[in-house]
Amino acid sequence: MFDAVKYSYTYLFYDSLIHDFDGADQDQSQNSTQSRIPNDTDIQTQDIYNAASNDVITQLYKSSDGSNKLMGNPKIVHLPIASTERDNSTQAAIANRAPLTGKTTDQVKVMEIQIDDYDLGIYLPNENSYLQNAHKQASALADLVSTYELRLSGLNSISKRPGLGISLVASLDDRYTTTIRQLLESSLSDQKTDETAVAIEDSKPSSRIYPTGHLLLTGLIKPSGNSVLDVLSSRKLDIHLYNPYQSDSVNILDSSYPLAANFSAGYGLWLSENQLDGVGYLNLITSQPKERLPKLFMLEPYDPNKRVLIMLHGLASSPATWVNLTNDILNDDKLRDNYQVWQIFYPTNLPILENRYQIQRLIENTYQQTDPKGINRASKNSVIISHSMGAVIGRMMLSDENLIDDLDKIEDEDSLSNNERSKILDALKTSFGDEQLKERFKLQALPQVDTAVFLSAPFRGTDYADRWFTRALRRIVYLPVGLVKTVTENLAMITTQGDLAENPLGALYLQNGASQLSDKSSFIQLTKDININNRITYHSIIANNDADITRGLAQMQPDGARIDLSQATKTNDQTVGANNISTRSKSTTTPLVAAVTIDENISQALTERLSDGIVPYTSAHLDGAASETVINGGHSIQESPQTILTLRRILHRQLKQ
Repeated sequence: MFDAVKYSYTYLFYDSLIHDFDGADQDQSQNSTQSRIPNDTDIQTQDIYNAASNDVITQLYKSSDGSNKLMGNPKIVHLPIASTERDNSTQAAIANRAPLTGKTTDQVKVMEIQIDDYDLGIYLPNENSYLQNAHKQASALADLVSTYELRLSGLNSISKRPGLGISLVASLDDRYTTTIRQLLESSLSDQKTDETAVAIEDSKPSSRIYPTGHLLLTGLIKPSGNSVLDVLSSRKLDIHLYNPYQSDSVNILDSSYPLAANFSAGYGLWLSENQLDGVGYLNLITSQPKERLPKLFMLEPYDPNKRVLIMLHGLASSPATWVNLTNDILNDDKLRDNYQVWQIFYPTNLPILENRYQIQRLIENTYQQTDPKGINRASKNSVIISHSMGAVIGRMMLSDENLIDDLDKIEDEDSLSNNERSKILDALKTSFGDEQLKERFKLQALPQVDTAVFLSAPFRGTDYADRWFTRALRRIVYLPVGLVKTVTENLAMITTQGDLAENPLGALYLQNGASQLSDKSSFIQLTKDININNRITYHSIIANNDADITRGLAQMQPDGARIDLSQATKTNDQTVGANNISTRSKSTTTPLVAAVTIDENISQALTERLSDGIVPYTSAHLDGAASETVINGGHSIQESPQTILTLRRILHRQLKQ
């Protein structure tokens, strides 16, 4: 394999090498240096170089089954990387600080391996995420997998960058994983003892921030030597592993070449390891003694020079709902170079006020951990992209209203006396603490966010939550035992838990998230008219399940942007003559408008007919939106290609501002 690497390398970069063999024309060789990717005639040699490099690199690391057998009888030396100067804190890991002086694109030598008479040097990027295992001097990286061996399913496309090198994914030992089996086992074991139930405040947000556990790498092997004979006789090979997000080119023999990359590989591997959809449903319907508090997942190592996209899924969902949208962003060079994705995974059975509070604390803590002074580009111009219940939560995180002042908006059919209302508020204060209760009701817009996109958002609730089959499902949605215990122990002297859940004021914290999306719920009464901070630019994407109405809207909005998927139907008209046969094609076009941007007010009669089958237009519409786009489809429009195109347009426009 080493010989294959050297000979193919010599052929590929022949023009850049000094020709020191007999009969070589030195002047001609030095004047013919070119910076280019090998063309089609070189493809077979490049395949040999890639295949040999792939075998060499992957065999240097532990395989997924735990074996650690390398080629021959290797001697391995782990090199110290100034571990005394390295910050081993959780904050340093989240912020992905450069462990050593210099740039993050610098290469750090972490290992020397001797195999037979070959000396190999292993280099990694100067980033905390990549060096966190290497500093232990146990293994530079674990479970290194070539993308040649991956079969990525569920992705609408694979985001690649052509170039030199082997695309790899390295999985870290301490990465977070979640599966249905883990959740069920945790639930069953915790039900055996009530002492395991913990108060909400016992969990620090920083413990629920997860830097990516799957690191993208591009591997390249460089034999030592600047001449043909030096390379062919070399017994020293340097193996460089680059972060393709940070390094898009490599210098070889004083010429620059683009580095290959597979940007979908890490994301696809993360999705395959974590059964997020199933866990999302189980979090909703299983009774958990411990609160399943929101988690934040970074899909790439933190980059201080990229804006942040914060994604919030909807009811009974998970980050897996964003698979095609996220992958499409990775497929757009400009968006990939300017944005990084943070995905929030939260239990949708929690009361929405509590979820808002916990999610906002988590996001604020992440910004604090990554950039305490708030000077990085990543701490400005962030974007929230949210769907359904996530959009309701997202809007609250962009408002400055104090909901305690608005409690009188709640229609109380039982006409609670002021004394009874005061007792309930006092009990809630006792449950959380006076200051913490204020934080749950007093909204404060995230200062790092300046743009929001709301998808199929039930801001004014939906009657779908009150239909017979939905009410039946709501009965199997459980509040976490720990939350119920925390709140109801202090309310027990006033009334029973069941009565409180039906009471408009008590329902704010004793109704599950699914029930609170009802247009009759006290939560919707309290929050339906909250205002978004004036500095925030927000956009609405609303689904409509009637294509005829969408087409009518397009005709009523002549100046509105639209996605027109016109279908051409062809018919053949053959004319037969004595000497020839001619075929003329006729086409008739039927307009099929998949999306239209609303530029003018539309009639009330029409708005009452607009719906995605779950959320009506009247609930999703927001006055003051920078844009409002109606898209053909059902409630899950985050999966629609038209939604993805609309979002890309919004993000490209934001980059120009």
